[in-house]
Amino acid sequence: MTEQLKTQFTQRIVELQKRIGAIHRDFAEGRDSDSAEQAGERENEEVLNALESEAKIEIQHLSNAITRMDNGNYGVCQACGEDISPKRLQVQPAAENCIQCAE
Repeated sequence: MTEQLKTQFTQRIVELQKRIGAIHRDFAEGRDSDSAEQAGERENEEVLNALESEAKIEIQHLSNAITRMDNGNYGVCQACGEDISPKRLQVQPAAENCIQCAE
């Protein structure tokens, strides 16, 4: 089961890294000197920055989950040391904390 999850997490990390690469390519595209266009580009850059930030956070969570799998403590709450419920892990497979500690 954990090997299957590790594969899924690794595939998701690759997808997110590709998305980040696409975001960087979008940033690298030429910029228009028209002021109205520049305002639109700034808004686009803010959206792209937010998407990149979310992708990096998800990559970190997935990487941490893979490390916990490798260390044998996947599914154990990082705060209290109790097992994370299987239902929570089904909904959020990279969860670091049980529902009580997450609240």
